[in-house]
Amino acid sequence: MTLLKAKYGWDVAFPEAVPDSLIFDHILKNRGIDDVDRFFSMGKESLHDPFLLEDMDKAVKRVIRAVSAQEKILIYGDYDCDGISAIAVLYRALKKLGANVFYDLPNRFSDGYGLSMKAVDDILREGVKLVITVDNGITCGEEIDRLSRAGIDTIVTDHHEVMGEPPAAFAILHAKLSKNYPFKELAGVGMSYKLAVALTEDSLDELTDLVMIGTIADLVTLEGENQAIVNLGIEQLKHTVNPGLKKLLQYSHLDQINVTAIAFKIAPKINSSGRMGKAKDAVRLLVSDSDEEVNRLILDIEANHAERKDLTDDAYALCEKLVDDTNNILLIASPAFHEGVIGICAQKMAEKYQKSTVVICTGEENVGKGSMRSYGEDDILGFLNQSADLLLRYGGHSQAAGLAIEISNIPKFQERLNQVSVQQGRPHLAVDMKVRVSAVSMDTIRKLERYSFFTAKFLFQGLQILSKTIMTGKHTKLIVSDGLKTLEAIAFNNLEYFYRLEEGDNVDIVGGLSINSWRNRETVQIMIKDLSCGHFQVLDLRGDEGAAAMPGLRRSEDALILDDDIPIEEFDLPRLVKKSAFATIALGRSSRGQVIARLFNKEGIGSLYRLIQRSPSTTMEDLERLSKNPGWAIRPILRIFEELKLVAFDAGTVRMLEGTEKRNLTDSPMYNRLMDVRQQYAFLSDESLPTIKSYFTNLREA
Repeated sequence: MTLLKAKYGWDVAFPEAVPDSLIFDHILKNRGIDDVDRFFSMGKESLHDPFLLEDMDKAVKRVIRAVSAQEKILIYGDYDCDGISAIAVLYRALKKLGANVFYDLPNRFSDGYGLSMKAVDDILREGVKLVITVDNGITCGEEIDRLSRAGIDTIVTDHHEVMGEPPAAFAILHAKLSKNYPFKELAGVGMSYKLAVALTEDSLDELTDLVMIGTIADLVTLEGENQAIVNLGIEQLKHTVNPGLKKLLQYSHLDQINVTAIAFKIAPKINSSGRMGKAKDAVRLLVSDSDEEVNRLILDIEANHAERKDLTDDAYALCEKLVDDTNNILLIASPAFHEGVIGICAQKMAEKYQKSTVVICTGEENVGKGSMRSYGEDDILGFLNQSADLLLRYGGHSQAAGLAIEISNIPKFQERLNQVSVQQGRPHLAVDMKVRVSAVSMDTIRKLERYSFFTAKFLFQGLQILSKTIMTGKHTKLIVSDGLKTLEAIAFNNLEYFYRLEEGDNVDIVGGLSINSWRNRETVQIMIKDLSCGHFQVLDLRGDEGAAAMPGLRRSEDALILDDDIPIEEFDLPRLVKKSAFATIALGRSSRGQVIARLFNKEGIGSLYRLIQRSPSTTMEDLERLSKNPGWAIRPILRIFEELKLVAFDAGTVRMLEGTEKRNLTDSPMYNRLMDVRQQYAFLSDESLPTIKSYFTNLREA
């Protein structure tokens, strides 16, 4: 049994090693791109007429009437990057038309997702005449009905799945509900942009950077119209006129502006404000034309992002402390969790422990709010349906869901989750091709980066680990070699590989390739997505820091763990190693070494015997107190005395036997056993890992 298994099933499109000259062509082939120049130069000619969307003409006429009459228009959005950018796009377009427009969006902690009855109450008080939802609304039938009864029209622009009948809105702009619209995969910001273009009868080039950011952030498929939006938006961002975006670029220190930079540097900062319940900070940054306001807001955005990262780190560390990975589905609850990061933690825990996971914040009185993520083929929405009687509310889809539960019902919820039938299949990971890392040129990597193929994944087989380090307390850096070339392999926010791998191990890695620039020196890096080690391993967890890896190791399921949990009487390395069918042995942290060295010898055993002689009838407690030695060390020595018929030990009482002859300690099997234990503990404590691994290997082969 291999401990360090791949977390995914690897679907390798080209399993034979692809030469450097063909890597880029195979990437294009895997993505169905026939003409790379045309694909990355698609622009306005690839954007479809917004009036092909059903209800667009009706929506435009209603908005223009509201603008002309100076009716109060509300844009109601969402708190993620797609929803925030969707608000900004439509707000700027309507302001250009002179509309009396303002915006609102829910607080993720107090309001939840989408248009709510609480929001409707606010709208009724504000004297709004027209509501336009962006990136939400398609499931808000009751709320829209109430607005309609109050004489307020609602235009829905959304891209989410329709659940049941669409709401009875004044107009619905939704690509998947428009049979004449050629492209169905627009993000929420894409739908907002379509309405903005139709209203202004202008291509709104100056807003395409906002549309691009929301499109990339929402992880929609980058093809067709979406790719055209991305191409246009990236070029616009390079000379953006949006003061807020200028500040975001300035504070993000980007090497280049491409999809990778947007996905990993820009979008997360906008998303973080939403996660912290401060999404309006991000909206204001993107709609403001005041340099003074933007200068203040960028500091808030940066602070929100830094706080989100710190809270995520703290929450994940707490998850590791609280997790009971013997459960069928992991449930972790604490009042210390911040609600904005529990989804991230649930995803990370599901990936690490390969079990579907729910993380619940119990900070509110009586009610816990949870986020659940699926592992493999598990249908977590189906699991929640089976526990509906225990939940106050829930929703989502088969891979990700949210819930609310009375705190008193959480133990019952865990019991119910342990009864569901989980799917055993691992999630699959699309891998572009197998390559030899020594054969990949920097020119090829630069070309991949230039075209933003940050999703490209490669299989690197047979890499040997030369060294390992921890970066900034939370990332693992491995130095690996394929025999011809040495390079770094980085696993971000992952210390598992540091603790589960040792120098000399051979691994297969799936990951991306990048170029790291440091002090005018460029080096190739593998960005690890998944990893496996298929041979016998000995892990060195003897130091204090090794304790961090122990919760993830399952004794008797994954590994033979040599630590203080093994009774002294059973600590026999040859027997333990030979009978073990596991491919991993972990050298655990031990606090017994000094006691064993001091007590497991003739002098130590003799000192204990003399104590007993001074008090012919004593107790274990007295012996522990007088000898200042723990019970685990005293008991096997009493067994020696019993075998030599020197004492009787029963029910915690030790009694000297009369008329005993002098005995040789070597006549006691337990004495000889303890002498072996002493040698073995010294061996495990003092010898180097290669020496210990060689010894274990020989034992296994024998």
